[in-house]
Amino acid sequence: MGEARTKEGARQIAMVCLDELVPEDDRYRRIDEIVGDWSFVREAARSYYAERVGRPSIDPTVLLKLMLAGALEGIGSVRELLRVADLRLDLRLFLGYGLGERLPAHQTISEAQTLRFADGDVFERLFLHTVALCKQHGLIEGSHLSVDGFHAEANAALRSLRASLEPLAGEAASEAEADVPAPERPQLRLAEPRLGPTPKRRASNATVVSATDADARLKGKPGQRPHLVYRGHVGVDPKKRCIAGCLGERAEGHEGDALAPILDRVRFVLPELASVGADQGFAAERVWEDTAERRIVAYIPPQPSMLPRDDRGPRTNVQRLALAAKKRAKSEAGIRAHRRRMADAEGVIAELKNLHGLDRVRCRGTPAFHVQLLLGCVAINLKRLARHAPAAHEGVAAAPKAAATAFSPGNDQRQPGSQRASISLSRKQLVWTTNLCLN
Repeated sequence: MGEARTKEGARQIAMVCLDELVPEDDRYRRIDEIVGDWSFVREAARSYYAERVGRPSIDPTVLLKLMLAGALEGIGSVRELLRVADLRLDLRLFLGYGLGERLPAHQTISEAQTLRFADGDVFERLFLHTVALCKQHGLIEGSHLSVDGFHAEANAALRSLRASLEPLAGEAASEAEADVPAPERPQLRLAEPRLGPTPKRRASNATVVSATDADARLKGKPGQRPHLVYRGHVGVDPKKRCIAGCLGERAEGHEGDALAPILDRVRFVLPELASVGADQGFAAERVWEDTAERRIVAYIPPQPSMLPRDDRGPRTNVQRLALAAKKRAKSEAGIRAHRRRMADAEGVIAELKNLHGLDRVRCRGTPAFHVQLLLGCVAINLKRLARHAPAAHEGVAAAPKAAATAFSPGNDQRQPGSQRASISLSRKQLVWTTNLCLN
């Protein structure tokens, strides 16, 4: 029987290197190696800070890395994120904090995400940087894009719905003719007496609005209870399922109206884009015409109501475009685009919802939801890079190989014009660990 272990061994005072405690194949270590220089975050956030006013602030790179870690781990609570980061050695190394250093307060992170960086420019820069890295490492092919949308439940309850009051058209016209200034808010008035049973009232986006989140919209499938939701869209490259474009918006209007902004976002990243695939929800006359003007083949099948009902052929421009879209969707390339969309776009949406917290909106407002979607897309792209990008042939793991190559017998022979082999070790490789026990 072995010797019983007590807590005395844990009470030692040890001088250790945090870099040696984290495995070489750790995901956050791979992400830090791939991204390399994070100075672009400081440049993007420079305009949000005063130069010589106030107390010293937290490094914006640390704040952004903490938000990114929350998206990678699927943690929606900032307090829980800090509790996990305080215990995880890989997260401390990723943030650049030692074992005894105190992490930023949760109020600082929440204020940075919802107030300081609320416009989303810093997160847009980070997302575009990850897309550029994916293309640099060969993870994006760039000729086809699979687009799909999803609904994320808003941070508001149905009981927060209140009647959306608007002045009547007749009253507004009479007040304008009398040159009487209109009141700031419409006044309530008693309804006329009604005989018989009270009819059932159905809430809709035209009659009600949420008192806690005015941007949330009612949506629901047939036979299901409606919910307050937001709508997000992602454009996925089929090679390694990297996200090339995303958009978070209100869940109102036609779904196909989001295709043009997504194509505008990816046109600089994917200049050779030739085709796009989407489902029937994106089908519309303006969508087909816009993609044709961009010289992009749209594999978007039409809805049955858009097709001619008889054999006399198309009568309107919508029917002509719908027949052409149906023919493209039935072709071999259209069937392949449909399968890609089912596997790539819908698979990425499932990954966002199940693993990265996009099943529910954490903060209120459309800009906050777009920021949350950007962080989720950045997390997925960095995961693809950490898994598929080629590993760098530098660092501690490559030092023994370099040493063996430098001192091999075959290298003793000098050739004319060649230099002598040498070994260059970085400061990270020259680390010694010393344990000190005080009894």
